Amino acid sequence: MLQLDDNHLRQIQAAKAGNREAFAQLVRSYKDFVYRTAYAILHDGAEAEDVVQESFVKAFLSLRSLRDERAFPSWISTIATRIALDIVKRRQVSWAPVSNSERLPAPSVNSDLRLDMEAALAQLSPEHRAVLVLREVQGFDYREIADILGIPIGTVRSRLHTARMQLRLRLLPPEQRGEPQ
Repeated sequence: MLQLDDNHLRQIQAAKAGNREAFAQLVRSYKDFVYRTAYAILHDGAEAEDVVQESFVKAFLSLRSLRDERAFPSWISTIATRIALDIVKRRQVSWAPVSNSERLPAPSVNSDLRLDMEAALAQLSPEHRAVLVLREVQGFDYREIADILGIPIGTVRSRLHTARMQLRLRLLPPEQRGEPQ
């Protein structure tokens, strides 16, 4: 998750006061963060870009209602996550492994493992994938995830446990899963 520093806080305050350049700076600072969140849920670069745009439009229109500037990262993530999950609900299709050009950046993981991870993530339900991404990729705590998704904290824990178990199972070699080779 992005760390909120004094500069970001000043930008948020200025944007809330109507400073468009300050809001543009926030967009530049947070667009990759929002994209990673949306992409991890959607596995589609074009749709993730659409989510980024729609998220910042909604943020711009409702920024004055943000009470605590320090909540901006979770607030913008909430907007993006909900938009991405709405897209998933609308399309209701099965996930296919992503192409090399659309992979989520993971510089410390070798490419074979990254491809396996992406394929395994794509097999998770959108709800499980969202919880896992918000926790493991974006670094939100359970309470923040519950607030972002509008679900009880117990549901967050349950979905996260299930997502991790399913991911672990899918990453095992076929012979360890009890499948023929």
